[in-house]
Parts: sequence; structure tokens; C-alpha cells
Amino acid sequence: MSPARPSAGDMPLRRGLTWLLAALFCYAQEPPPTSILSPPANSAHPAGPVRVIARGARGAKLLLDGAAVTATSPAPGVLSASITPKPGEHTLEIAGAKDSQKVRFFSGAGAREPFLPFRAHPPVETCTSCHALKDGEWAFARPSLGGICFGCHDREAFPGTHSHVPGVLADCQLCHDPHGSTAKGQLKMSKETACKQCHN
Repeated sequence: MSPARPSAGDMPLRRGLTWLLAALFCYAQEPPPTSILSPPANSAHPAGPVRVIARGARGAKLLLDGAAVTATSPAPGVLSASITPKPGEHTLEIAGAKDSQKVRFFSGAGAREPFLPFRAHPPVETCTSCHALKDGEWAFARPSLGGICFGCHDREAFPGTHSHVPGVLADCQLCHDPHGSTAKGQLKMSKETACKQCHN
């Protein structure tokens, strides 16, 4: 016997539950309080400047290969810097009072596995393109990133790539990393894993 199909009255409830589950998954995917958002781990960058974005409590410091990095703080708990490392492998660290995180990345030509080419999220604009200071906290400028993302991305082309209309998915950052990634389309995970957030 095949399972009963949901009635039209059940559809808004199912959509709401799907959104809630996706939002909870997104919350679980939030980076820890002290974390490096860019460059991603094991990323390979062309010679020249590398953009650094990190989160950390007051007093957190950025270190490149153990040496302090001069950073600005566009908002509380956020550190930003532009570094120009020598060619080769490097370790970037954000060190807080209670915790820290390190990522390895490669600069210049000759990168080999596990380093993969970094894919910037074009266009690289200012932090305030997506974020704003709200109640003393750095947050998204709007309740949903969709409104921000469709300022640049084509809403009409969306269903062709995603097999959905835009309103079905809770937020773009569930699957994509807007700070750049080593994956095609700035995916945070494989396409199969991304789809399984909502589909079994």
C-alpha cells in the first residue's frame, strides 16, 4: 500500500516545518564564537593579497605563522585584514582568551593536495553589503539573506539550478558560503548532502 499523499491543507504546515528544520540545521552550522571565515582551510590562493575574515571575542588576535597580523574590527567580535604572504604554505590562527582556531592555506603557484583553488564570491564588496550592527551585535542586514543575494543573483534563473523556486529554501547560506570557498558554487557541502537537509 502506498503512503497517503498530503492534502492541500497540509502543504503550508509541511513548508513551515521544512523551513524550521532547515533553520535549525543552519543554526547548528553557525561557526563557533572564535573562528576563521576566510580563507577556508586548505585553500590555495594566487600570489598577492589574501582577505581574512574572522570572528572572535574582545581581545582575540590574528596570527600568521605565529606573527601578529594587523586587523580592523568593522563590528564587535569581527576581525578583518588583508595579508600578503610569501609563496608557500601558511597557518593562520585566531586566538581568543578561551579558544582558538587554525587554518592552513597556500599562497602562490605550485599548490598540491590537500590545497584546492580558492573561489571568491564575486563581487567582493564591503561587509555592510550583507551585515549590519543590530543591538550591538554583528548580524545580517535583513531577516533573510535571500533578499540580499537576489540583489546580485538572478531570481528568475534560480529554479534552473536549484530545482526549487526561491521561497522554498530557508536561506542561501544553508548551502553556500558567501565568504568564498574551495567548492564550485561556494557550496559548504556536496550537493547531495545539501539536498538531504530537507529531502530523505
